[in-house]
Amino acid sequence: MSAQEDTNWKYESGESADELAASTTSISWSASEYIDHTRGAGWYGLLVLATAALTAGIYFITRDYFASGTIPIIGVVVGVFASRKPRQLSYELSESGFRVGQKTYPYNQFKSFSIIRDGALLSINLLPIKRFMVPVSAYFDAADEEKITDTIGVHLPYEERSMDGVDRLSRRLKF
Repeated sequence: MSAQEDTNWKYESGESADELAASTTSISWSASEYIDHTRGAGWYGLLVLATAALTAGIYFITRDYFASGTIPIIGVVVGVFASRKPRQLSYELSESGFRVGQKTYPYNQFKSFSIIRDGALLSINLLPIKRFMVPVSAYFDAADEEKITDTIGVHLPYEERSMDGVDRLSRRLKF
């Protein structure tokens, strides 16, 4: 067959035109990395009291100085992290994956995604395939929900989920 002969061969991906259009678009936004709860002196006072009570309880139960000494250190670390303000991060969903700040996560690292509704706030959570990898999540504006779910839905299946127990506890503790 010569190069000048016309062939009727044409590539077809099996995807519809809508799916191809959704897969080639990218969506960018910026949002806080987590919800910033205002904590007053009372919250930090309760942290000090809970740390002291837990330290005393552990000491009276175990009579172990090491275990009793680590509790106040953990209390200080919790207090320092609680006072830290969240950063504004940039997020992008594209053909290559999900970018959070400077780190890009390929879609093949995740098994599914879900949209978590926490009152008026929405976040997208990506459930990793690896057992010890932390789920990746990002808050977004409700107006962008359809664009985000359409874009990521081309690459990952949607799975209905709600906030897990740790997230509910951290909300109640304002952490």
